[in-house]
Amino acid sequence: MNERFFELKKDRQDRIINGAMRIFAQNGYRHASTDEMVAAASISKGLLFHYFKSKKGTWEFLYEYSTRYTLLEMREAQRRQRSDFFEMYRLLAKVDEAVLRKYPFMPLFLRRADEELADEDSKFQPEIPEDLRQAVSRQRLSLIMEAGRPPFLTGEDASRLSDMLEYTRFGLMQELLAENSSPFSEQYSERFSDYLQTLRKMNI
Repeated sequence: MNERFFELKKDRQDRIINGAMRIFAQNGYRHASTDEMVAAASISKGLLFHYFKSKKGTWEFLYEYSTRYTLLEMREAQRRQRSDFFEMYRLLAKVDEAVLRKYPFMPLFLRRADEELADEDSKFQPEIPEDLRQAVSRQRLSLIMEAGRPPFLTGEDASRLSDMLEYTRFGLMQELLAENSSPFSEQYSERFSDYLQTLRKMNI
């Protein structure tokens, strides 16, 4: 982590993080433009490189920061890891809400970043500590698959339902961001929780 960056005031740190993260989340590493990042963050390109050295360094910083931040927010879900399947998803929706409140593009950035890390044909080889690589997605999957299941939900069905809910989760985030919905994080949490409640009532 860059000590000079953390000497900035927190609101300026977050503006830079959110600006750069939005461009990477929308365009992926290859097509992300540092010109767009600095415009989104309202800083100069020289200042961006002063803190992160390069586009690759910026991506690496954001990945590590996002992973550590999200894992911290997941502590309550970890403490209740034997919760019911639907309750665990509700807890994870609360994690998303807490993250989205400060960093609206963080989950989408991590999803795209993990896809890029998994691409064996990519020339992009970031330097990320092994224990942090895909750590958030691995933790989510572990919590969901270890959660207690109602009798009608077999292991294979739980896996399929989890896939459906993940598509719904990211689709809802993208929809609300495209609409510039406010308050974004609260709307996400309410709507996703409503979907879970509907599935539970239907025994799906």
